[in-house]
Amino acid sequence: MMNYKKISSLIMAVCLVFLLTGCGKTAVPDMTLVQPDVNTLAIPEQVKVVGLGEASHGVKEYQELKAEVFQTLVRDYGCQTFILECDFGNALKVDSYIHGGEGTAKDAAALTGFRIYRTKEMEQLLDWMRAYNETAPEGKDLHFYGMDMQSADNSKEYLFDILRQIDPDLCAEYEELLAFLNDTDMYDISTKAFAQGMPDVQKLIQEVDQARSDIEAAFGSEAFAFARECACSIYNCCDIRKSDKDYNQVRDGHMAEKIEWFLEHGDGSLLFLSGHNGHIGRVNASSYYDCLGKRLSETLGDQYFAIGTDAATTMFNSQGAEGFTEKIVKNENDLNALAGQMEGNRYYIDLAKAAEDDSWHSILSEKQRITTLNVGSLTFLKVFCTLKLVPEDTFDGMVIFDQVSPTTVDL
Repeated sequence: MMNYKKISSLIMAVCLVFLLTGCGKTAVPDMTLVQPDVNTLAIPEQVKVVGLGEASHGVKEYQELKAEVFQTLVRDYGCQTFILECDFGNALKVDSYIHGGEGTAKDAAALTGFRIYRTKEMEQLLDWMRAYNETAPEGKDLHFYGMDMQSADNSKEYLFDILRQIDPDLCAEYEELLAFLNDTDMYDISTKAFAQGMPDVQKLIQEVDQARSDIEAAFGSEAFAFARECACSIYNCCDIRKSDKDYNQVRDGHMAEKIEWFLEHGDGSLLFLSGHNGHIGRVNASSYYDCLGKRLSETLGDQYFAIGTDAATTMFNSQGAEGFTEKIVKNENDLNALAGQMEGNRYYIDLAKAAEDDSWHSILSEKQRITTLNVGSLTFLKVFCTLKLVPEDTFDGMVIFDQVSPTTVDL
């Protein structure tokens, strides 16, 4: 049996170690190496695409951050293109709104197709873009585009409105062939039906290519480019839904193609894109598929700049079949534990710059458990709503919050 004096000595020694090491916590780094906002965000000269991730959909501060970062890029870097994780065809209607189209910002936010964006925060961004365009010099107007392809109706509408005026019979043929592909029934359509529809869409793309000269003569080269990409988006929609097994792999692959398309067909200015952290990060958030950010890092290298987010306390709108429910998740790590020290409870960190400091490097080079919540979360156990990742491998910058709150839903 162990001597009680030995036990007491051992306990005292362990307590002393904890006291000397700050109870196992990493030493507080130099907070002068971070900044409280993104208004002075520094983007390297060679960057062509800036991606902003959100640790959770349904968060007010993350939606407001989209506007802050975009406005900074517009002001300081000549950025003119905002690309959201929403459908290509849907976003074309939103782009029409910010160029003086009919309706309200609320109507335009609903046109994204996702209920998570039907918020006051998104409406404020769209109204700002519309107001900006009212006085923007020619060729310096802003655009709102989408990189996703989970629906098809608005891509079909854009394409068929053009095709109908070029070749009514051809248009009618494909309207009938693709009638099964509609947003109302999208989640009831069988994977077999999507797979069977793909050859028809491939042929449609070929028909659009053959009609190129007629389309360009009637509507211009830009209209042809967007019409053809709408046809490709219809194909992409079938492709991601033809199998449940590789949905994420195929989807992120097609989103990467969309960004490459915007780089090719854009005005040459900086592109800003917004999506979940899991899409934006430079390394895969999951071992099951290659994410958008990893693909962009491979093709663009240091021309891609990824910004992630996290919060110690996440209060968010979780989407369910009956609507939204406010939920809360707590997840403290070495990064967000420091946010409470900052005015406004957040800070921006340039990871390459901060990593030159030894204390910051010890944090940024080690795995941190980062919050990762999707549209609807079925469980709030930390292991299921966080991911371990190495910050300096995953992002170029991060905006870290102490606490975030739910979006202001405006259905």
